[in-house]
Amino acid sequence: MKKYSRVLAGILAVLLSAGCTGLYAAAQSDSSSAADSTASTTKSESDKKDTKDTKKADKSDSDTEKQAKEETVYVITDASGNKTKTVVSNWLKNPQGVKKLEDVSDLTDIENVKTDEGFTANGDKLTWDTEGGDIYYKGYTDKALPVDVKVTYTLDGKEIKPEDLAGKSGKLTVRYDYTNNDKKTVKINGKKTDIYVPYLMATTAILDTNVYSNVEVTNGKLISDGSRQILIGVAMPGLTKSLDLQDNEDIEIPEYVEFTADVKDFESTTALTVATSDIFSKLDLSDIGDADDLQDKLDELSDATDELVDGTAELYAGIKKLSDSSGTLITGIDKLYSGSKSLDDGAKTLNSGATKLRDGAKTLDSSTGELMRGISTAHSGSTALLGGFDQVNSGMSTLKNGSSSLSSGLSQVSSGAKQVNNGAASLAAGTNKLVTGVGDLQTGSKNLAAGTKQTYDGSTALKKGVATLNAGVSTLYEKVQSLPASVELLSNGITKVDNALTQSIAYDQQVLAGLEQLLGNYEEGSAEYTSISNMIAAVNGSIQYQQGAQSGLGDVSTGVGTMATEGKQLVDGVTQIYNGLNDKKKGLVAGVDNLNTGLKTVNEGASALKTGIGTLAKSSKDLNNGAATLSAGTKNLSAGVNSAQAGASKLDKGVDSLNSGVSKLSNGAKTLDSGLGQLDNGSKQLKDGTATLYSSLVELAQGTTTLSSGSAELFSGIGQLKDGSSQLSSGVKKLESGAKTLKDGMAKYKDEGIGKLLDIYNNDLKGLIDRLDALKTAAEDSTTFSGAADGVESSVKYIYETAAIEKADE
Repeated sequence: MKKYSRVLAGILAVLLSAGCTGLYAAAQSDSSSAADSTASTTKSESDKKDTKDTKKADKSDSDTEKQAKEETVYVITDASGNKTKTVVSNWLKNPQGVKKLEDVSDLTDIENVKTDEGFTANGDKLTWDTEGGDIYYKGYTDKALPVDVKVTYTLDGKEIKPEDLAGKSGKLTVRYDYTNNDKKTVKINGKKTDIYVPYLMATTAILDTNVYSNVEVTNGKLISDGSRQILIGVAMPGLTKSLDLQDNEDIEIPEYVEFTADVKDFESTTALTVATSDIFSKLDLSDIGDADDLQDKLDELSDATDELVDGTAELYAGIKKLSDSSGTLITGIDKLYSGSKSLDDGAKTLNSGATKLRDGAKTLDSSTGELMRGISTAHSGSTALLGGFDQVNSGMSTLKNGSSSLSSGLSQVSSGAKQVNNGAASLAAGTNKLVTGVGDLQTGSKNLAAGTKQTYDGSTALKKGVATLNAGVSTLYEKVQSLPASVELLSNGITKVDNALTQSIAYDQQVLAGLEQLLGNYEEGSAEYTSISNMIAAVNGSIQYQQGAQSGLGDVSTGVGTMATEGKQLVDGVTQIYNGLNDKKKGLVAGVDNLNTGLKTVNEGASALKTGIGTLAKSSKDLNNGAATLSAGTKNLSAGVNSAQAGASKLDKGVDSLNSGVSKLSNGAKTLDSGLGQLDNGSKQLKDGTATLYSSLVELAQGTTTLSSGSAELFSGIGQLKDGSSQLSSGVKKLESGAKTLKDGMAKYKDEGIGKLLDIYNNDLKGLIDRLDALKTAAEDSTTFSGAADGVESSVKYIYETAAIEKADE
């Protein structure tokens, strides 16, 4: 039974070694993309467009010319292993590039995740429009899974819910139990037997060393990179029952994965479990064969044992004959001793020469390496030089363009300089006119001041005349009896007032004309324009008041004349004059006051105007000087432009010469690079040759050393053989006795060894092989989860993503 257990253990070891490495790699690969892959749940329109443009490159490059379907079933679970969602990602391989691709699928919400091609459905039969490329699509399902995964957590000996575990510390045990639901009923040796599809489960999880310590794993391994530990556990649920090993204590097939660790402030990352039966479907049982083949091999072993028994009998007979001929053997040993001595001396000489040759080859190989590195460095430098010449050529083109642009720009500058020169002349002429105008303006300002003074004097006389008129009317009114003298006095006073008003109005009109002329020199809205406009308004008001006063004096004069010629109406006339003067007096006085106020404003404005004219005069002189300087500068600018144009012409010719020289130098650099490339290749070949020579000479030296050592040992051994030849006869006798024992033992081996092995095969091993064949068949039949079209090679794997346990945000 122990031999049977060893055979079975060997088969299981083959299964595990064939699957663990691949499944670990698959789990690690999918760990970073499982959530995203949930089969590439969505693709943007731009992604689809890009993919559509390159769909021909997506055509399957599989060696097979047959259509194939590859399924990946993503099972999303909570931290306890309870399924929350199942997403299936399908890849329809189209090596022949057909336009219509048939498929079978029972998924819902099917979506093409890589291209824009659609499909038509008839029940669970799908026809995809491919445009010659492969199809990648996803869908959803709620059907039962072939294997269920359950995760149990135990903290300090008590089971705990995952949601209560976050942030806890203590001794933690996490166990993954797998339940195989995919059972087939087959006939083995004529009996119905339950066989579970042989799924190999590989669970991986990353354990942070800041959280986990003292980790121990059951049915798995722990790999550490210093900052984290990677757990990988393997189980084969249902395989024990399928092989009928429940009662076999010598073999234990893992049905679960478990690890124990000390945890601190616990949290975990997502764990992945990969399930596949693909490894079992590809299991090669050809070396075992079927039961009939094994029976034949055991029969051959039995026949070989018979031959071995016969051979040991013949060996015994031969050794007995050797014993009889041992004397002749001793003579031969003496001759062998003499030859081995010569061989030993020659081997030493050969070894010394090979060692010197090896050392010389080593020096040659080292020197060749330095030569090759020097040539390689030179080649790299010449390559960089070529790249530099490319940049120089590009720079020469830029320099040539810049030279042309400089010549063009200088032409524009020359044209602009001429325009500046002309503008400077115009500016100088304008500033001369401005200086002349400022002089005229100063003269007008002086006239304005004089006219304002005369107007002010006239207004003073007017005010006095009004006072005199008022007194005269009062006197007239009071002294009617002295009418003739008073009328004459009144007439004289009126004449004086009228003359004064006439003269004042004339002065004011002269001032007004000067202000209006001055106003034309300023832009509307400027401070000067506003100030002069206010002056004009004041002078106009003064003129109007004075004209009103003149009109009133005319009335007075008429009244006085009437009073003189018509004495009868003297009292009435005096009364009218008195009343009229009372009416006009207020307006006349107000007019005189307004006139004086306006004159003050004119005086203030004239003063400001005088100051502004002085500033303008100074500025106009500075402007005139600046225009002269500008004119001189434009002449220098023109001379500089002419010099620059001459220099640009020389630069352009120099660029052409430089460009020609650079081209020749670049061609030389290319020739140098080509030669260095050939030299570099030759040096590499030389290096390879010297390395091969050195390696061969090392092997030769090692061989001669071994030969020398062996020949020495041979010589020593033959010496010992010679020295012990006296004991040969006794040894041969013992050999004869041993050969007899061997012959008797082989007979016993035939009866007790091979015979029992045949019994084990007939009783146990034949049934094991039948079960392994049944498992292989079950795995070969379980190649799809959502369906596949007839004649299409399909494969499926399952990836379970167990949710992480995370601490709540603080």
